[in-house]
Amino acid sequence: MDSLGKEATIRQILVITDGCSNIGPDPVDAARRAHGRGIVVNVIGIVGDGEAAQKGYEEAQSIADAGGGMCRIVQPADISATAQMMTHQTMQMTLQQVVNQELMSVMGKTTEDLPPAERSRVMQVVAKLEEEIALQLVVALDMSASMRDKIPTVREAVRDLSLSLQVRTGSLEVAVLSFPGKGEESTRLVQPFSNKVDVASLESALVARGGTPTGPAIDYAASLIIDRQRTVDEADGPRRDFA
Repeated sequence: MDSLGKEATIRQILVITDGCSNIGPDPVDAARRAHGRGIVVNVIGIVGDGEAAQKGYEEAQSIADAGGGMCRIVQPADISATAQMMTHQTMQMTLQQVVNQELMSVMGKTTEDLPPAERSRVMQVVAKLEEEIALQLVVALDMSASMRDKIPTVREAVRDLSLSLQVRTGSLEVAVLSFPGKGEESTRLVQPFSNKVDVASLESALVARGGTPTGPAIDYAASLIIDRQRTVDEADGPRRDFA
């Protein structure tokens, strides 16, 4: 199992939003499509109180469920820590699933079936893989009009997430998009894939306006990952993707 880290890539979308989608296709369907192509979709919801907030929470949870990811509803001050926690935890969950598949095929057992000492060794392998495995991440930021006061906090959260991921030994590629985009565009690519987040680009590009096209944003984020993976495969040969 140690060799898995040399060949594999974990692919994730992190959606940060404060409201319900009201433009374009259903974001739950978009998340399901992404997960069907080996991409995990996590959602951080920044919602308030009342009926609209409940609807926003239900949509956020449904997106994460369809995308095989996690959903957390937070206050703006907690976005940074939550983004880091969710990214790492879903990597662990994904790797644990793969390890269990390997164990089942070889031994007819999962981690839970192993004696404590063997289970501990397996979890050490998972922790090692999390440090070494390649990660492709697209952060999709809701920049609808209601996000205006939250932009500074969101910008810092994305920067902190990038810094926390850079301490890993595995390769990192992170892209950032906002939704809606300019004019009639439903999305805007703020930063293409890079090994870190360009905070200066976030400073100038994150402008709150318009509605909430969450579905188109998830579809676009998935297309970025798929196109990037295709480019990597053509250059380096095929890699194994974990979903």
